[in-house]
Amino acid sequence: MAFIEFRLQWDGRINRQDVAAKFDISLNQATHDLVRYKRLAPTNIRYDLSERAYLRSHDFAPRYDITGVAGYLDQLEAASKGTSRDGAFWIGRWPAFEVLPAPTGEIGLDVLRAVVASILANEPIDVLQQTSDELAPTWCTLLPHALVHDGERWCVRAFSCCAGGYETTPLARIGSFRAATAAIGPAQADADWNTMLSLEIGPNPALPAAAREVVARDYGMEDGKSILQVRHALVGSLLRRLGITEIPTEHAKLVLLNPEALGLLGEHA
Repeated sequence: MAFIEFRLQWDGRINRQDVAAKFDISLNQATHDLVRYKRLAPTNIRYDLSERAYLRSHDFAPRYDITGVAGYLDQLEAASKGTSRDGAFWIGRWPAFEVLPAPTGEIGLDVLRAVVASILANEPIDVLQQTSDELAPTWCTLLPHALVHDGERWCVRAFSCCAGGYETTPLARIGSFRAATAAIGPAQADADWNTMLSLEIGPNPALPAAAREVVARDYGMEDGKSILQVRHALVGSLLRRLGITEIPTEHAKLVLLNPEALGLLGEHA
């Protein structure tokens, strides 16, 4: 049902061949599915004899979240990463589009699999990781508990025996792994991970009024601000990604409206 609605929403039309080809079903079954959707949402779909297809009605109102803006743009972004457009996506007619590439380090399949297994089993693992303190990679025992995407790269959140506390480590820095050579007792709770903060961001008041309005629309603000829920451990990554500094420059787009939520910015940046 969601696929039918997706095609109506974004292509404006669908026929039984589309449904049959997508799900490898008979034309009769595809017709049955289209009739079912028409019963479910009669004001969304109409059959056009001349087109020999079902068309989006003028009173179309989507019922499934996946057929909305985020669902469509997510498919464009996924397609930009080289995934074949055959079979994996619901888009029928592709618009011209471009997504800017971002440099990312390679994450080893075996490394990710081992880290995921360690998280699921709540067991430590030794990793050979590159750090900014040593020229050569060094071994360290980690007790990972979560995967993290910081807006730019995938990381692992773990208790680190080397650091004597919790760290967020980019997975691309891990070159190899082995069974843990050191036992780790029950680690203290990851307080920075468990603490959620509400950060209020708004347009830089130093910007002209028109520019502030543009920023507000770009970032989906209401009443001049957006409220973001973020883990304390990830505050620094979020602020860097948004270009928010303790003392904003006159050209900065965004500012933090409630710095008291996290104390001194410098401690978390």
